[in-house]
Amino acid sequence: GSAAGVAQPVRRTRALRVGLIGPGRAGLALARALRRGGVAVLGVHGRRRKRVPPGIPLSLGWPPPWLERADAVLLSVRDDSLPELVAALTGVVRRGQVVLHLSGSRGANVLAPLRRHGARVGSWHPLMTIPATRLPADLFRGAMFAVEGDAAAVRLGSRLARALGGTPVAVRSAVKPRYHAAAVFASNYIVTLLGIAEELMEAAGIGRRRARAALAPLARAAVENVARHGPARALTGPIVRGDAETVVANLRAMPDSMLEDLYASLCAKTIEYALSDRHAAKGVDRLVRNLERLEGAMGKKSGGT
Repeated sequence: GSAAGVAQPVRRTRALRVGLIGPGRAGLALARALRRGGVAVLGVHGRRRKRVPPGIPLSLGWPPPWLERADAVLLSVRDDSLPELVAALTGVVRRGQVVLHLSGSRGANVLAPLRRHGARVGSWHPLMTIPATRLPADLFRGAMFAVEGDAAAVRLGSRLARALGGTPVAVRSAVKPRYHAAAVFASNYIVTLLGIAEELMEAAGIGRRRARAALAPLARAAVENVARHGPARALTGPIVRGDAETVVANLRAMPDSMLEDLYASLCAKTIEYALSDRHAAKGVDRLVRNLERLEGAMGKKSGGT
């Protein structure tokens, strides 16, 4: 008889099988998130015993016991450890297996020896800061994942990014150091600047705990304003008001020459952003009219502004 009307069986796509080498903060956070995103995490591999999330096997020794079964191997180690790890993997990865490293600054070519043994290699960098404790369940949701390398590696890396709720974006190998520098400015250096702000508050007689509680919402609002309006429109403060005397007073209040130089450099860059916006530029024009006084305090750093 005819098969018309008979329900066809649903074809299920097998879950990707992934193993991670390097049970550090990033490796364990990704293992946990990938498992939650429906990826079969075969395990994380390290050099010594440590606590790992429930349901994530930890293995020691060499090679990882799951290596042969993994569709993809994620290398979650420090950048300077990659060449040694690549040498150890050479000859034990199988043909067609995808190997991705998580370095933000290096391209896929650091894995070239594995490519010569038949692996498909790439880089896969989550643009997200990973806290030491209290990892949120949706840590990588909405994050950008920089992906580059062999076509098969890019396809699988993109699939992993989407499993985490992230967005894969192609970033050429040659520009990865600049891409990574952008990430450092947006994450590490914001932390450094907030640390400096705490120190200056404390020097002004405000306790560090109170300063931190006061500065956090200020920084949060600034970040939200940049997200909504871009850096030029988000600017507030003495530069866009054209208040040269306040800028000079702030500079003179810096406790050492390193912070003076940092303040001056940031001031010059802030003026550049402000001049790109017609609303902010009005205040900067007033500032520029008083540049001789400003230059006297800032030196050559603001001379070309």
